Amino acid sequence: MKQQMKRALAAVLVAGMLGTSTVATVGAIDLGGLLGGVLKVGGVGYLVDRFSGQLDSFINTLLRQSGVETAYATKVVPIVSIGNKGYIGAAQVVGPQAAVDKVEAVAQVEGSFNDQLFRIRGLVPVDSKNPTKLNRVDGVGVSAIIDVRI
Repeated sequence: MKQQMKRALAAVLVAGMLGTSTVATVGAIDLGGLLGGVLKVGGVGYLVDRFSGQLDSFINTLLRQSGVETAYATKVVPIVSIGNKGYIGAAQVVGPQAAVDKVEAVAQVEGSFNDQLFRIRGLVPVDSKNPTKLNRVDGVGVSAIIDVRI
């Protein structure tokens, strides 16, 4: 059984790399869906790393044109979802240069209030991309949210 799972996973990986939409199901495990989720998470991380400088410049220009520019340093980093352990988008952070340099990601924490009448999403600049080992970076705020279409 282990050998079959390894072969199925290898087939799905090869198919994914070739750009096909092959989905393999072994037992109760949907390897195609699992792999798709992993590729999306990794893809978001790659896109944010690849385009962070350009996204930061674009946001700064957009805010300047709207009359709400800042004199502080800015940087675009991935948003890490606490609990899902995956990249789900990107955010621009703003603050003093020394503090912004420490920011590696923005942690997203979600909850509901008043019998789910309100959905709350907290966005916290943190010093790590690892959701199990992170610390808040004081003096830094979130100035923009970037959604990534995948």
